[in-house]
Amino acid sequence: PKGIYQVDNTTSFSAADLTLAWALGSYSFSVFKSKSKKTGATGAQLVHPTSPADPARDRAMSLASATYLVRDLVNFPADDMGPEAIEIRSQAVAARFGAKINVIHGNALLEATNGGFPQVHAVGRAAAPWESRAPRVIDLRWGDEDDPHIVLVGKGVCFDTGGLDIKPAAGMRNMKKDMAGSAQVLGLATMIMRNKLRVNLRVMIAAVENSIAGNAFRPGDVLTARNGLTVEIENTDAEGRLVISDLMAAAAEEHPDMMIDCATLTGAQRVALGAEIAGIFCNRKETANRLMDLGEQVSDPVWELPIFKPYEKLLRSSIADMKNCSTGGLGGAITAALFLEKFIGQCDDWVHVDFMGYNNSSQPGRPEGGEAHGMRALYTLLEERFR
Repeated sequence: PKGIYQVDNTTSFSAADLTLAWALGSYSFSVFKSKSKKTGATGAQLVHPTSPADPARDRAMSLASATYLVRDLVNFPADDMGPEAIEIRSQAVAARFGAKINVIHGNALLEATNGGFPQVHAVGRAAAPWESRAPRVIDLRWGDEDDPHIVLVGKGVCFDTGGLDIKPAAGMRNMKKDMAGSAQVLGLATMIMRNKLRVNLRVMIAAVENSIAGNAFRPGDVLTARNGLTVEIENTDAEGRLVISDLMAAAAEEHPDMMIDCATLTGAQRVALGAEIAGIFCNRKETANRLMDLGEQVSDPVWELPIFKPYEKLLRSSIADMKNCSTGGLGGAITAALFLEKFIGQCDDWVHVDFMGYNNSSQPGRPEGGEAHGMRALYTLLEERFR
């Protein structure tokens, strides 16, 4: 109800936690509603009991601001949030924090150094006749080069038809959200930069649209990835791992201290854990355990799934180094992680986050629509290590 509220000091929750909960629950996306239908501003206000300079309050607002960014980017329709729009939003984030940014798009992806980004180009080329929809790699850098090198990789598939292995209508309906990985790494990056963590940060986003046209990549095609591995296309709807694996290979060339990728990658993850828990795959057990503990502490649950090596046989190809996915879908989230592992080089602290990126219905603090899953847990881990 309309009014001014203040945190009761007798509550078992901290003022900062209540501030964050209030902010997350107050979010609304009404860009496309007429004035008479707009919602969100109720006239209710929360007064924080400490001064505006309180670090806990500032941290809460940083988390809320990053979550709003993720939700906004995911909630925009694909027609308004294509590859060019993600580039523009990334440019704005870079300008806000004084980061450097470089963008490679269209056929230049094939001509870039060290093998280019051929899989990004292959997935996105069917939409390339329209400049605003052309595939691109967005590369943002911030921080001191002498600090620990952290790379964030995001899947930015702005709309996923499934390609020539086209999705059914029900499966395609909410595919504007298939760029939630790119939104989440941008949100995470804003928290890192706003709070000045001591890291040498690199953020890489593959912004593409998996469209259907005469030049679309096909089932049975063999692509050569940036690192030289050849990939037989078992299904064009397993495109996300193709685009982010090129970025991961590029990141691995710089031998990062930690690599985190975020992607709405598999339906198998949602079958295993549901829509509200992010699945994580880690090659360092200490990282996985700490992430799960922190996720519970900050009410942002994540759960470790296994990198089960025997399932590599499900990716075997008779004509290439491997297939992009297994036949039949058994262990689909695990085989996707096994595929990506081939591109991390010598990085011994890798986190792969497979998540929904969307709330199917409204719940307290989580309105229906785009959502960050695991982002607060990831930030809390990075803050703990690099503050």
